Amino acid sequence: MCVTTVQGVATPPLPPPVDQSELLKVFEVLGIKFSTGPATERQEDLVLSLSHGLIGAAEQHAMRAEQAARAAGATIGDIGEATGQAFNAAGCRNIAEDIALLSWRAQRGAQAVGQGNKPDELMKTVELVAAALSGLLSAAQTMRNSMRGERDTKDAARAVRASAVALDKALTSGPGLKVLADLLDATD
Repeated sequence: MCVTTVQGVATPPLPPPVDQSELLKVFEVLGIKFSTGPATERQEDLVLSLSHGLIGAAEQHAMRAEQAARAAGATIGDIGEATGQAFNAAGCRNIAEDIALLSWRAQRGAQAVGQGNKPDELMKTVELVAAALSGLLSAAQTMRNSMRGERDTKDAARAVRASAVALDKALTSGPGLKVLADLLDATD
């Protein structure tokens, strides 16, 4: 299940996360070597790290499956249709839960982009756009909730404004996207 409540209706309780040994088995099945890194005292922290690592492993596997499907003649439409399976696998049952999942993924994507060491101008722009997408999806998720409160609506408005600011910064940061595109064209 994607969220605890959707449009004021409680979803069934989520099962607890699987433990470290079960997560490591999934990595093994996907053919991914994964180190748990430094020892941690808290099992929850280790399961959190492994779970996020599993997202990367699953996405990498999906990329390989897409390449194989394209080589066998799959179209962009076929791949787009298969992409919807992410919602099914996450237990999403409606558009509000789909948006909640997309919002979470966008937030984590923006965080991941920001984790890079000394990003170049293009990656700084990507981070701004990812943050804007995250904010817009968060607002869309809120606005789908017919039981939202006035504060929630105001928070959604702030998220949209912050997204607009991030997009403006993305367009004007560094050399600017048009200048960057022109430079890339010139390097052929």
